[in-house]
Amino acid sequence: MDASLLLSVGLAVVLIPLSLALLNRLRLGRLPPGPRPWPVLGNLRQIKPIRCRCFQEWAERYGPIISVWFGSGLTVVVSTSELAKEVLKEHDQQLADRPRNRSTQRFSRNGQDLIWADYGPHYIKVRKLCNLELFTPKRLEALRPIREDEVTAMVESVHRTALEGKPMVVRNHLSMVAFNNITRLAFGKRFMNANGEVDEQGREFKTIVNNGIKIGASLSVAEFIWYLRWLCPLNEELYKTHNERRDRLTMKIIEEHAKALKESGAKQHFVDALFTLKEQYDLSEDTVIGLLWVCWIPFLTYYSFGYVSWSFFEVFYSSGHWRILSL
Repeated sequence: MDASLLLSVGLAVVLIPLSLALLNRLRLGRLPPGPRPWPVLGNLRQIKPIRCRCFQEWAERYGPIISVWFGSGLTVVVSTSELAKEVLKEHDQQLADRPRNRSTQRFSRNGQDLIWADYGPHYIKVRKLCNLELFTPKRLEALRPIREDEVTAMVESVHRTALEGKPMVVRNHLSMVAFNNITRLAFGKRFMNANGEVDEQGREFKTIVNNGIKIGASLSVAEFIWYLRWLCPLNEELYKTHNERRDRLTMKIIEEHAKALKESGAKQHFVDALFTLKEQYDLSEDTVIGLLWVCWIPFLTYYSFGYVSWSFFEVFYSSGHWRILSL
């Protein structure tokens, strides 16, 4: 009896994923070419650490449109500027939905921001707000002095380091200008001084950002295989605590701006803009917080200074002077 039960369980473990894969094939029909997926895992084991190069190699082998399976989920990858324009501009409405995993579902309050929102009335409203109010050329030009101020502070910091004869860590200078630039644009506050010292609110802000990145990056492979998620339940209390901590800091900053708004009027910062436009666009608190955090936090991680560091390295490496830089 035990042997037959074990055999049945073993057959179920093998046949269920294969049956689901076959049903996916039948449901989706003919797909673009791509690397042959493994059962259950899809192409996860075949993806190299540097994804862009991995996709480039696959595009050279299979063509400009390829199918990649992240576990049980299909992803279609395009690799030419013409196809990117067709996807992002000509068919943007049909492809506007961005699938949310369990982590982004909780961080975005079920898509109450812009990045993770489903295409519909909410998405259209928030996108209109961003296009017509937040990211207009006029507003961005009005914020130009902030960007110039922070770049000037970075150049002065680099100059002081050079005069002291100390080794120069470019990443530290770029991270400082990125941190101050984004926090001043979004919150109207500088949390870090010229010496790299962070105040109390800044430390809380960085802690929340780092915790969010750690929580979001701690998902298991079951996130890509929906029928295995029951084996890896999420720590709901951890997400709840993180969101409450984030909301407390955000509401404190918003209250400070509301007080300053009555005394000196609105500024061009995004907190003031959202505060003054909240009623006009019927924005909930979740949407305001989501726009402030989800739209800006990626720029405080890798994107803002990672590529710049990479550019610095490429310039000095090609000129033969890469040894003087520590990235």
